[in-house]
This record gives sequence, structure tokens and C-alpha cells, in this order.
Amino acid sequence: MEASAGEKPGVVKTHLRNMIIVPEMVGSQIAVYNGKTFNQVEIKPEMICHHLAEFSISYKPVKHGRPGIGATHSSRFIPLK
Repeated sequence: MEASAGEKPGVVKTHLRNMIIVPEMVGSQIAVYNGKTFNQVEIKPEMICHHLAEFSISYKPVKHGRPGIGATHSSRFIPLK
């Protein structure tokens, strides 16, 4: 997308998570689809030769909490609160 002087180019939406970032894309704004929403990514020079998917996580990271009832064999003997 062409932008006039002093103006940022518009955001380009894409589903192509396997697209490799090329030098012509540096400085542009790309919204990468993660299966639910579009994550906006600004392309920087150090991102060249990487895939767009590396910058738009497609899953929610696991947060391990305390083990619940049934987590182990001995948890049968723990009284419920």
C-alpha cells in the first residue's frame, strides 16, 4: 500500500500465517488471523525470513494452578472444603 509523506500505510489483513516476511514488507502493518481474531503486527527488519505465524500466537498459554480433586490417587482422602 502506498502512503503519502508523514503518513503510515493502512493495515493489511491476512489469513496467510505461513507467509515468509520479505524485505519489501518492512515498516508495514499486517493483521494476522489467529483463528479467532486478527493480531496487528508491525514488520521490523529483524523479522525478515520468519513466518507471520511466529508473531501471532494461535492458542492461549496454559496457566498451571493448584491440582484439583482427582489429580492423584491419594486426593480421594482430602476432605472437600
